[in-house]
Amino acid sequence: MARAQWHVRPVTDPPAAIDAAAALVEANPVAYSVFSTVAASLVSEPTRFTDPHWWVVEDAAEQPVLVAMQTPPHPLHLPQHVPGAAAALADHLLAGRTRVTGVSGPKDAVDEFVDHYLPGSGVEVRGREGIGVYDLPVRAHLPWPVEGELRIAGSTDVALVASWVSAFMLETGDQLNDPEATARRQIGIGKVSLWVVEDRPVAMCWASDAFGGVVRVSGVYTPRAERGHGYASAVVAAASRREQDAGHLCMLYTQLANPTSNKIYRALGYRYLGDDLRLTFVTR
Repeated sequence: MARAQWHVRPVTDPPAAIDAAAALVEANPVAYSVFSTVAASLVSEPTRFTDPHWWVVEDAAEQPVLVAMQTPPHPLHLPQHVPGAAAALADHLLAGRTRVTGVSGPKDAVDEFVDHYLPGSGVEVRGREGIGVYDLPVRAHLPWPVEGELRIAGSTDVALVASWVSAFMLETGDQLNDPEATARRQIGIGKVSLWVVEDRPVAMCWASDAFGGVVRVSGVYTPRAERGHGYASAVVAAASRREQDAGHLCMLYTQLANPTSNKIYRALGYRYLGDDLRLTFVTR
């Protein structure tokens, strides 16, 4: 009997999800950056999210072509668009009466998923956010002078970084279970960069661990009282150069609704790759 074009296999074990996606991560580490960092963190920190799930979409040759992920309260994450795969996943979720709170990923993948999922799901789109995807093909550079210098955060900075993580999440509307745990995790791997002026931290960002040679820069934050001096630009440029010196390719996401940040990242050398889309659902 011929195998169907698509087969969807649920996975609840992080190492199994990582193994299933290994070839996909190697082929497209930028697209799979979120998947890679979150799945790896759940190996070492299993309680970080409640009830995480992955779905491996395989083609007729039994080869994985997409590994989707949901870590409540975050929406379903589709790392890349493979025509037909998102539709197959939507049909599988509907058949199993599996509810998702939203979906994010490349626009074409999200559009394909919602076209198949929404009609039979009992939900509708409540929120829509455009996200820019960038990588860094050149040496990061700061095109204007900024006072201060880079310092890597240590254990004594946990309270400060946690407070900034909390403020960052509040401003961006993102959801995070435990800001202090995030601060400790990122500081513990030596990836939180602080911009300091006369020994006073004024901005931060962090980088993920490298997967497929790619690190994701995120958590870019400057307290309101310190804004307008270029500190965020300076810390991102310095942190990016540090990762490049380690042989890594940097990438990041931006909110397309914030044209200022998109303009700044381009000025630092980041290259726009395309749009992602994040949708949130509400019961009809």
